[in-house]
Amino acid sequence: MEQEGDAPGLIGRAGVWAELTAILDADRPETRIALLAGPAGIGKSTLVDAFAGAAAERGHPVARVSGVGDGKPYAGLRTLLGEVEKADAADPLALRSAVCAELAARATDLPVVLIADDVDRIDAPTLDLLLTLAAVITWGQMPVVALFAARTERVPAELADLIPLIPVPPLSAREAARLLDRLPGAPEGADRLDLLRRAGGNPLALREFAPGATRAFDRRVRDLPGRTLRALTLAAAGERDLATITRADPDATLAAWQPAEEAGLVVVADGTVRFTHPLVEQSVAEIAGPDATDRAHRALAAVADAPRALWHRAAASAGTDPELAAELVDAARRLDAVTAVGLLERAATLSPPSRQAPVLLEAAGRAAGVGRVRWAGEIVDRARQAISLETQPELPITLAALSSWLCTMRGRLQDASDLLTSALRSAPDPVRSPQLVSTAGLPAFLLGEGPLSAALREVLPPTAEPDTLFPLSVVAPSDSVREAVLATPAPGEAAIGAAAMLLDEPEHALRLLEPAVTALLAGTATGVYLSAPRAAGWALVDLGRWVEAEQMLVPLLTSPVTVEATLMRSTTYAQLGVIALSRGRREAAADLLGHSDDWRLPALTVRVAQAQAQAAAAAGEHDHAFALLSAAITGTHFWELLLLPDLAAAAQHTGQGPRATRLSAELTERFAGRRLSTRLRTRVAAAAALSDPDPAAAAEQLTALVTGDDTRRRPFEQAVLAVELADRLRRSAQPRRAGEVLVDALDTFERLDAAGWASRVRGELRAETATVRANPFAPLSAQQEQIARLAAAGLTNREIAGRLFLSPRTVGSHLYRMFPLLGVTNRTQLADLLRSHLTDDAPAGGRHDGRRDRNG
Repeated sequence: MEQEGDAPGLIGRAGVWAELTAILDADRPETRIALLAGPAGIGKSTLVDAFAGAAAERGHPVARVSGVGDGKPYAGLRTLLGEVEKADAADPLALRSAVCAELAARATDLPVVLIADDVDRIDAPTLDLLLTLAAVITWGQMPVVALFAARTERVPAELADLIPLIPVPPLSAREAARLLDRLPGAPEGADRLDLLRRAGGNPLALREFAPGATRAFDRRVRDLPGRTLRALTLAAAGERDLATITRADPDATLAAWQPAEEAGLVVVADGTVRFTHPLVEQSVAEIAGPDATDRAHRALAAVADAPRALWHRAAASAGTDPELAAELVDAARRLDAVTAVGLLERAATLSPPSRQAPVLLEAAGRAAGVGRVRWAGEIVDRARQAISLETQPELPITLAALSSWLCTMRGRLQDASDLLTSALRSAPDPVRSPQLVSTAGLPAFLLGEGPLSAALREVLPPTAEPDTLFPLSVVAPSDSVREAVLATPAPGEAAIGAAAMLLDEPEHALRLLEPAVTALLAGTATGVYLSAPRAAGWALVDLGRWVEAEQMLVPLLTSPVTVEATLMRSTTYAQLGVIALSRGRREAAADLLGHSDDWRLPALTVRVAQAQAQAAAAAGEHDHAFALLSAAITGTHFWELLLLPDLAAAAQHTGQGPRATRLSAELTERFAGRRLSTRLRTRVAAAAALSDPDPAAAAEQLTALVTGDDTRRRPFEQAVLAVELADRLRRSAQPRRAGEVLVDALDTFERLDAAGWASRVRGELRAETATVRANPFAPLSAQQEQIARLAAAGLTNREIAGRLFLSPRTVGSHLYRMFPLLGVTNRTQLADLLRSHLTDDAPAGGRHDGRRDRNG
């Protein structure tokens, strides 16, 4: 009988059940997915089955998978979606697309409920695909809700970081007692108390510790006929495909499985066998014994396909087997990364001591390459123990490079810097260790000037080689480095694409980075590619291609490849935050930056501070802008030079000119020995112009900078600088030019959806309206005045063009640019404005008397 606190059909579990059923609640979209975790025997599978039944009763289509396939790649996927078997398993992107399409097709008015039980036992390729699905579901990008379940001690780290956890606790003492009362022969007195104490609220333990039920699975397994136990042993050896098991043991017919099915130990269906509980598989292995398990592996190796046969041979091997280890290594190099890592780990155990460390480092590199940072770190720790400094003096360099790369991806930049600085200074010839030098480039860039950049500068050769282009671009850029980067054809190396970004060649950077970004989004990236979106993101931000940047960056937040690469996730959030700030969405930006643990790294701090200060300036908060910028200028990173024009502009509004001049001089002196890109030289020159007390001189200098070819490549940067140019033009009695500059800037801000800056410019144009109301033609050229008069008189663009010998398109362009200058939005308002100020005898197309008087 159910009581308060019971889930339907269960004892207790009401709290867990409420969390589970919240997944099905359409009014709670934040609970679209969950991970159910608990120790063996705690009742996860019972809860999963009850959840599946409840979902079906509510009308949800239900798709289930369990980690009990035949051990082959995507075995779990085949049990989930048979229709997807037609997809090419060698193409992860195509397979993901097929699975997503199949699930979407199954949805009705209600979302599909995806249930993945025992994910800790599922094959690695299927787990990778489920990680992608989990990420997509988390962001509400599919009509699917999901429940994953795993043993607590075996929860895949990637899932734990991505999905909200629902722990299954032990039954309370009262609930355990109620369950015990349902068992036949439940003890009383001291025996009862002892049983409850030993079971610790675990339902399975209660059943197994109860009288007559000790090791219930063991008893049932021992009672099986010999041929049934042999068949079960083949299944426990990792094979789930009935046809393969029958080839390995012809006695394993359907009749042989029947006793195990009747005992509730397995389910045989659709050509596969599935254990009903992980403890059943454990009991079979223990009762059969290691010798029988080894025989099962050897029998399966004789009949399985090549990769699986090799795996079974390895499982049956003990001690050292160099030949088999070499076969495993060779096979791993032809397989997907996740499967390969498992083979390489096994190969290491079969290798002689002198080969274990190299094999483990190869395994760690493959794991790191697909974002399995924690797994790679565990393997690196084992490799470190296996290295012999006397016989393998070259391996510590490889170990240092890989360890520091993992630290970098985890956001532990200082640890990475310490490792690399020590390795660079102790290596006999670090230049001959390209992996070490190239790995040092990224942390050196993120941290700016310090011990690592100094050590890197000491060992890098002056000549530009492909392996050194990125680190050279970080610490010692030169004309030859730039020429080598620009000479690299697209598509090219991701690291050289990142170098192009640092050298302020964003278009070339994107051409070189495109294959790496595509590979990462497809889930087929290698290690060096993990940082490619970071470089591509900054290039797109600078070019004003913000929508493209968001289309690339947002999927990365849900990519399983970056789940453990916390630095990449933090950088992605920071870049999205910069875009939001540039658009004037300061609250959204604060939320995004709140998810970025690493945006305070020197390189990211500069870009975030600039965006925050520009957003403040757009809102007229110049004191706040100056505070942000002055705090960010520390002389640590060469990107700080980008801040100087914004600092000078804020100083002019706040009376902080002397301090800004001092900070600017100190910073330019700090990087006086560095080759500056055209962009950086322009920013330094713009700061000097903005600090000029003579507005006419400042306007002349800024005009050349704002209209320069390099500045035009970065429309937002150009438009922000143009606003300051308009201010100098206004103060030097050039209102018409100032208005034209503001109209151009407004056009850019509106096109970029930079709402904050667009609002500021509209306000400045409205301020000009006071002058316009006194003399409407003050901001206009003579030709524009003629067009305005004719348009106000009711002539069409074509008619005006005929009178003034212009094209209709030119007339339309003039009107488009005039309207903001005059504070009107259409021809009717234009006519009203002129009617209010023109004398009745002013001839259409002529000059207004006020203009003649003013001009003499």
